[in-house]
Amino acid sequence: MIPRAGTLLMAAVLATYTAVADLAAKVPRRIDISVTEDGFVPKQVTTKKGEPVTLVFTRRTDHTCAKDVVVYLEDGRTIARKLPLNQPVEVAVTFEKAGERGFACSMKMHGGAIIVE
Repeated sequence: MIPRAGTLLMAAVLATYTAVADLAAKVPRRIDISVTEDGFVPKQVTTKKGEPVTLVFTRRTDHTCAKDVVVYLEDGRTIARKLPLNQPVEVAVTFEKAGERGFACSMKMHGGAIIVE
């Protein structure tokens, strides 16, 4: 009877681990990007094809033209957001194709790259 209980316990642990791993795979990874007098920091971020991510932009200075952000997606699509001072702005995205995408202020004076592996 003891071996059966051990097997049941092992199965329960494995099922719990699998459920937690599935949940973790669905929760978008957060990538923080600040807007400073030097532009977007970091200037390059990396993600995996099919991985849900949330880009979190926070403008930390008023001494820049980067008061908004445009995220360039696949197939010419974009997501544009205003960047209020010291308020995080989230952009949830999943890139389905490998390659390099970008983000920039609307004037394209400051920007960065999103590397999709």
